[in-house]
Amino acid sequence: MLSKTLIVNFKNYPEVMGEGSVRLAKAVASLSWELGIDVVVAPPTPMLHTVASAVRIPVFAQRVDLGEQGKSTGATIPESVKAAGCSGSLLNHSESRVPVEVVGATISRMKGLGLTTCACAETTEEAVRLASLGPEFIAIEPPELIGTGRAVSKARPGLLTETSEALAGVGYKGALLCGAGIVSAEDVSAAIRLGTRGILVASSVVKADDWTSKLRELGEAMRG
Repeated sequence: MLSKTLIVNFKNYPEVMGEGSVRLAKAVASLSWELGIDVVVAPPTPMLHTVASAVRIPVFAQRVDLGEQGKSTGATIPESVKAAGCSGSLLNHSESRVPVEVVGATISRMKGLGLTTCACAETTEEAVRLASLGPEFIAIEPPELIGTGRAVSKARPGLLTETSEALAGVGYKGALLCGAGIVSAEDVSAAIRLGTRGILVASSVVKADDWTSKLRELGEAMRG
């Protein structure tokens, strides 16, 4: 049985600019030790090495690019992510979409470097296409619910069961995560009941008044 995983995407919220990313990453790391669940943090690109050096949990980039080593000004390439001490990256988030052929080439390149991918999908059909590319995680995230406080596990529960069943049908061996609108323990519990193995969250944690309290609430719900 796959363990349950909590991924916190910091995005570029003002709360995590600079040292804020380190403070939140340490709060997430403490939750992992306290509750015994797998956690991943995805801080802004400028903070990747600093955060990876400060915590002993997996650190992901928020995206990677297929630029070449050398002449690729501005690109966050897999090799630089690994050199920064990171374990992997999010890919194809609804705020940073890429063509499926780019997703496939990127995952292949990351696997060659020993890096992990969490590929985001907006629909069941897209999740099945991504599954054939072999990402370790697939996060189902209807874009219309992201950041709304309306959890997909409540607003569209059928999407989670349909996607879970479809991925099982094609023999996907990775973990399906629930994203989009997760804000409460009830949202998390519903997502787990509907066939997911964890959650991908952002604003509900980053913008919480008390990071530790919110993380504990979500983490305890994951444990059931």
